Amino acid sequence: MFELKCIDKSFRDRDEVIHVAQGLCWRVDSGDSAALMGESGAGKTTLMNIIAGLDEVDSGEVLIDGVQINRLSQAELTAFRRNHIGLILQKFHLVPSLSAWDNAALQARLASAFDRDFASYLFDMLGIDHLKYRRPSQLSGGQQQRIAIARALMHRPQLVLADEPTGNLDESTSNAVIELLVKAASDVGATLVVVTHSAAIASNLNHTFLLASGTLAPSL
Repeated sequence: MFELKCIDKSFRDRDEVIHVAQGLCWRVDSGDSAALMGESGAGKTTLMNIIAGLDEVDSGEVLIDGVQINRLSQAELTAFRRNHIGLILQKFHLVPSLSAWDNAALQARLASAFDRDFASYLFDMLGIDHLKYRRPSQLSGGQQQRIAIARALMHRPQLVLADEPTGNLDESTSNAVIELLVKAASDVGATLVVVTHSAAIASNLNHTFLLASGTLAPSL
């Protein structure tokens, strides 16, 4: 699970102060799933980065399974993220010289959590088993996206954060992939948060929250 306790986050854009969070509190329990929605520029990606420890808060607490990650050193935070968090970013950050299989296995191996049988299960479930030995340059955007999803899940993280994980896919493929992501996260018992603009994608998750003007509210 993760919890944001009264966090504040703002930044300056020329002469304007943009508030991403103003006393924002949010909790999603272990094994639960939530969609984070809001207009473009509302700060959804920034909020996700705060949860992942990629961006700092001005004040407040960021806790993952009781660990206040915004009090960790950079070395401690890197190790915690490697072992406990699965990230699916808009840019996939695949290593060009590695095969799809080795890209997907990279974080699990660094975390000493690689399980070949589970890796094969993920590749089969995501429909990418035939792509194991291809390099990123030989993959379509949608195929690279599935590799990134496999990488985020392969070390069985406690928390999976996905920023527009179906952004490069057509509607029918998007629905299939989000269903697979929800199932795979459930299989490893992970908390899942998905940033999305799509109500159809959000409908696959247990809860939907709307971010606007630095505040967060459940969608009715």
